[in-house]
Amino acid sequence: MLIIEVTKIVLVLTKKQYDMIFEHLIIGGIYFMLPIYIMWIIVIFLGIKFLIKFNVENTDIKKLTKTNSLIIFLGSFTFLFGLLGQILGIYNALQAVQQAGDISPALIAGGLRVSLLAPLYGFFLFLISFITWFIFKNLLKQQIN
Repeated sequence: MLIIEVTKIVLVLTKKQYDMIFEHLIIGGIYFMLPIYIMWIIVIFLGIKFLIKFNVENTDIKKLTKTNSLIIFLGSFTFLFGLLGQILGIYNALQAVQQAGDISPALIAGGLRVSLLAPLYGFFLFLISFITWFIFKNLLKQQIN
């Protein structure tokens, strides 16, 4: 069991979940999945940093607004980066199919499943960052008023 502790938040990953994350990293292509995983870590870090600084008095609202904007930007960028990975992966797969000639449909379906990993992780990060951005934006509005 892997335990990651960030301030008071504790994230517990079982062996099965850790193996799944590592498997997706390798199968989905390390050149696209690793930056997406790094973006997840950065967005989580920025969210925690925002909450810590928000609860401190005499907080600079402009810095918090920039941090909030960075959260939504990274989420959007990660989704687009995942789509780029899928497009390049499908392009290379279709090129291999063309060279090989006759390919089984099961092999093509497996390749399409793998090509969806990067956009899927990017899309979930986009959703999380959008929800986080919306909540933080409303917190900032309440602080200003």
